[in-house]
Amino acid sequence: MATHLRFLALTVTTATAETTYRFDQPATVISGPSGAGKSSLLMLLKHAVGGTAVLTPAVRDHVHSVLASVVVGEQHVLLKRTISGDRSDLVDVLDPETMALQHSLGTRAEEGQRSLSDVLLDALGFPREKIPTTRNGKATTLNLTFTHLFRYVYLEARDLDRQVVGHLDNHFKKQRKVLFELMFGLTTSPVMELERQVNQLTTDLRKAEAEEENVGSFLRATDPRTDDELRTELAGLRDMLHNAETTLRALRSAVSESSAADAVLRGDLRAAVQTATAATQEVLAARELVEARESVVAQVELDLQRLERSATAIDQLAPFHFVVCPRCAQRLDARTVPEDHCGVCLQADPAEEDTDPAAVQEARSALEQQLQDARELLRADTEVLRRARERSSEAEFLATNLRRQLDAQTRDVVAPRFDAISDASARVAALNAGIDAVLHLRDSWARVRAIAQGARDITARRKAANAELKTRRAENDARRSLVTELSRLFSATLMELHLPWEQSALVDPATYLPVVDNTPFESLQASGGALQAGVNIAYHLALLECGLTHPDILIPSILLIDSPRRALGSNREDQERGRRIYGRFKALTDAYGPRLQLIIADNDTAPLPDDAFSTIELDYTRPMVPGVTHPGPEHTTRTEHGYEA
Repeated sequence: MATHLRFLALTVTTATAETTYRFDQPATVISGPSGAGKSSLLMLLKHAVGGTAVLTPAVRDHVHSVLASVVVGEQHVLLKRTISGDRSDLVDVLDPETMALQHSLGTRAEEGQRSLSDVLLDALGFPREKIPTTRNGKATTLNLTFTHLFRYVYLEARDLDRQVVGHLDNHFKKQRKVLFELMFGLTTSPVMELERQVNQLTTDLRKAEAEEENVGSFLRATDPRTDDELRTELAGLRDMLHNAETTLRALRSAVSESSAADAVLRGDLRAAVQTATAATQEVLAARELVEARESVVAQVELDLQRLERSATAIDQLAPFHFVVCPRCAQRLDARTVPEDHCGVCLQADPAEEDTDPAAVQEARSALEQQLQDARELLRADTEVLRRARERSSEAEFLATNLRRQLDAQTRDVVAPRFDAISDASARVAALNAGIDAVLHLRDSWARVRAIAQGARDITARRKAANAELKTRRAENDARRSLVTELSRLFSATLMELHLPWEQSALVDPATYLPVVDNTPFESLQASGGALQAGVNIAYHLALLECGLTHPDILIPSILLIDSPRRALGSNREDQERGRRIYGRFKALTDAYGPRLQLIIADNDTAPLPDDAFSTIELDYTRPMVPGVTHPGPEHTTRTEHGYEA
């Protein structure tokens, strides 16, 4: 049977008032004159379940929030949503008993977050699917949401004579068809998963084929040699490399054998070089010591000279009383000179021991002894340096002679082979470079082959997926009889309405859209909007009844229609057709009772006995928005007051 969806009540809250509209019976008619708020009430039902509703200025300016009491599948939920503000994209799910907040769910699907659509679809038992599609050449998916499904059960006034379930909306085209197929079981979740796999594999195959072509074209443009030619060339290069390496090893072996004969001489040369190196180090050490001794001798000589000058000055100048400066000849007798200070430099006179001749002589003797000792050490160290230099010269001479002997002994044997070894090494290096270049090209061709193999693997997997998809679709083809049944119900319903000129009617098995007299819906406009409105209503009534009579059709068991009689026309024949439509409404409610729900907004009350449907009556004194004074009928067409015409 159809999936159960039913509105129990809708509470509209403004800043100053609150009104609850109940939908207790299987069918409810919302009646009233233009501008009283009938269409807005239906739009608020859509808004409460997360849809994008067209709200009038009166609703946007005055209504704060709506609270819908809804039965979805086996669950009773309360859905509260504000009209505007930061939280208008959230719907609060309340506990029906305690009114406690259970969840705040977004109306739009966010990655990794559960949305209101997910909750409602799960409660309906309707599969949450992603439709495979392609965008910019890449496989992607389109989400199916509850608001998409709601378009199958809500006939808005603006679309009643214009389009069927938004079929003119190109962005909704795929969702509309897939929703129909899911409702009627013409497709299933496994089938859609296979379709997504095929779609992704097709994208992967295009990518692999394009990559294979791009890489292959680049290789052919940069190097004309084919992979077979490169393979042959590589074999030749490896043969030449083998020969070149053999030649190089032979040359190096010959040089090694010649070098073995000179091993003794080379050993003597190494020993001589080591001896020469040690002798050189000994010379350096001896020279440093001699330089240190020379510094000591020079310092002692300097100290002795200083002592001699000081003693001479004291002896010769002490008896003189200077009256003029001996340097600049200025007079000194005018100055006051402290006692025990020099009359020339004004410094304190030296202590007596500093001028004692015996002390001076003792210091002189000590310095002369130091000088003699230092000179003796210097002569000894100079002799050591001389002998070290002789040993170094002898070692250098020996090493040079040995080196000359080795050069003379090996010149005729080794040197000629050095050029041959160099040439052979260069050839080996060139051949290795050539092999590396060929291997690089062959690796690139190997990549092309790997890409081609990957493309073949993808092709095989896609073929297998398509075969399984074909099998599963064939299994579902038996259910296409349901579309035939829908066509029969649609045709019967349309005949009951006595639409003019109508001779045949069916539901297209490819598009799932109504076709009347072999004419698609959008081409019926030439016969007038009333014909299209009647066809649209008949199509949705047939969908609803087909779902009610077949337990495995998942269409929701509710239908909302906005202003059906206004779309049909106003003359006597049109009014009679309106009564027939209402008669069809009553026949459905009599047959299925609480299993379905009809909510109809219309200018007048239902043309049926008063007890057939429950009624919500709106007028200018009691408009839909509570607590807001209606401007009156003369203003209903003025949009600035916020009421629909």
